[in-house]
Amino acid sequence: MTKFFRTFMFVLVAMSFLLAACGGAATTEAPPAVEPTTAQAEPTTAQDTEAPAEDPMAMYAPDAVSGDIVTAGSSTVFPLSERMKQRFEEEGFGGNLTIDSIGSGAGIERFCVAGETDIANASRAIKDTEIESCTGIGRTVAEFQVGIDALTVVVSAENDFATNVTLEELALLFSTATNWSDVRPEWPAEPIQRFSPGTDSGTFDFFVEAVMTPANGDDADAGQAAILDSANIQLSEDDNVLVQGVQGSPYAIGYFGYAYYQENASTLKALSVNSVEPTAETAESGEYPISRPLFIYSSHEIMQEKPQVSAFIYFYIANVADEILDVGYFPVSEGKAQENLDAWNVALGMEGTTESSAPTADTAMYAPDAVTGDVVTAGSSTVFPLSERMKQRFEEEGFAGNLTIDSIGSGAGLERFCVAGETDIANSSRAIKDSEIESCAGIGRTVAEFQVGIDALTIAVSAENDFLTDVTSEELAQIFSTATNWSDVRPEWPAEPIQRFSPGTDSGTFDFFVEAVMTPANGDDAAAGEAAILNAANIQLSEDDNVLVQGVQGSPYAIGYFGYAYYQENADTLKALSVNGVEPTAETAEAGEYPISRPLFLYTSEEILKEKPQVASFILFYLENVGNEILDVGYFPVSEGKAQENLGTWNSALGT
Repeated sequence: MTKFFRTFMFVLVAMSFLLAACGGAATTEAPPAVEPTTAQAEPTTAQDTEAPAEDPMAMYAPDAVSGDIVTAGSSTVFPLSERMKQRFEEEGFGGNLTIDSIGSGAGIERFCVAGETDIANASRAIKDTEIESCTGIGRTVAEFQVGIDALTVVVSAENDFATNVTLEELALLFSTATNWSDVRPEWPAEPIQRFSPGTDSGTFDFFVEAVMTPANGDDADAGQAAILDSANIQLSEDDNVLVQGVQGSPYAIGYFGYAYYQENASTLKALSVNSVEPTAETAESGEYPISRPLFIYSSHEIMQEKPQVSAFIYFYIANVADEILDVGYFPVSEGKAQENLDAWNVALGMEGTTESSAPTADTAMYAPDAVTGDVVTAGSSTVFPLSERMKQRFEEEGFAGNLTIDSIGSGAGLERFCVAGETDIANSSRAIKDSEIESCAGIGRTVAEFQVGIDALTIAVSAENDFLTDVTSEELAQIFSTATNWSDVRPEWPAEPIQRFSPGTDSGTFDFFVEAVMTPANGDDAAAGEAAILNAANIQLSEDDNVLVQGVQGSPYAIGYFGYAYYQENADTLKALSVNGVEPTAETAEAGEYPISRPLFLYTSEEILKEKPQVASFILFYLENVGNEILDVGYFPVSEGKAQENLGTWNSALGT
């Protein structure tokens, strides 16, 4: 067994309790998926925790496979894949692994059209048309995001005038400007020498999408034409050619992946964009405006037919975090790393057979019928019906203690949790604020966050309303602020006073509505957005969503907003409006198309989880079972990656 597989074994957690809670049977035969945070753990199985069973992953060890692996694509991903190839070979792979740097588009074409390669490297997401091409040759695409790159805009180290550019200036520099002084008068009246990746490069595609398209009226074709038609431009699929070009003149400018800048930092200078430097922190947070994901693509068919390809991809995603910073890129989040490992299982036809982020603590002690005592919960009226359902299920499974859930609004719930310290769990329909986290810390509580669902905040009118079916975000802001009559918003609507119903200021629903609707309509001034709704005529506020529902039901000229669950419960007397032409549904909320969807949270603390097993038990039960209940309640489940993050947070909070 190689060093890698001695040190990077993955745990088969005892699943009999976990599946029994859902009425299932334990599964012990499937290969284990990976949990990155338990890389040093000794292997265990559900059947035998004394003596490990034969390692089912041995067939994917680097020294256990042979044959050819053919990879081609992005020049940006190339140095990372080269590093992983080197590591893979050091661990014993004796086959032939080739990696060609030909650009993302060309690499995906070789993979999806010609069918000549096993893996495509890409510095952009695969397109729908490319997926269709893959399908056409019998390849079911498997996607793995292996890192994040901060696309870096560079000038020569001899350039003594440019340190920062805006996105708008960057578009000018790569299109219509002839001299540097055309962009800023204080810059030299010298011709701009431009160096850009070629059109087969994912770097080029991303630059066009992020910089050139917005500067050309959101017309992608015009954005691409603008850069291709610019004077003094040299394009190359080889980033080293671009590096050398920029190095050669103080009036040159280029862009490429961060790794190529880092490798040549002694002769190049990276520019800030919109005053943000390209760093690991700004790329991961999304502050740096031209950061992008890095991918490798294979197919289910290839991975099942060629164990050497499966082994390399497994090795890549399990070890890339140890290498990526040295190469010059930044690692993906823990949740995305887990999604990669889940995708590996799916590609090999092993989905549903492992519990890759199952709790590593002794779960028997957290069974509902094994704990007792009080669990005190308070907060969001939106989360309330979901927590009520989970309470019912928890008690049906044997919990005999006292579990209370008060519906008082997200803000009030977090205040009771973080200031008064009176509750064990806070329900919230918005993310906790930094000031609230500080309050929690002030009373010795280290916040643990769990996103348990997604809500499509629903704009509702009475079923008797016969004139309204859709509103824009701008009209919605008017309806809840300055408009007096419906006809003030659209002349064809009735000249009748608008009757408004809104959650109160302690509600996360109110906070989210202000953030998503009122603030943009008031010059991105949140205080002005809040004041606009609070000062509106004919408005009734309540922390009780049932009061709002009844108010809207009572008049064809009334309008209100609340969580989707409350609309669904009263769909026979209410009508949900589309917003910007998009209906609130599970699909539009999860895809982010519906403009006022939002996350739903539970908050507790590490200290409470460790001190009160009944709280740890309820949250574990909630996380493991909420996916089976949430649609019935009227909300939508989180992604598989987020569900894995939740279980990882639970483990971490308990120190396991």
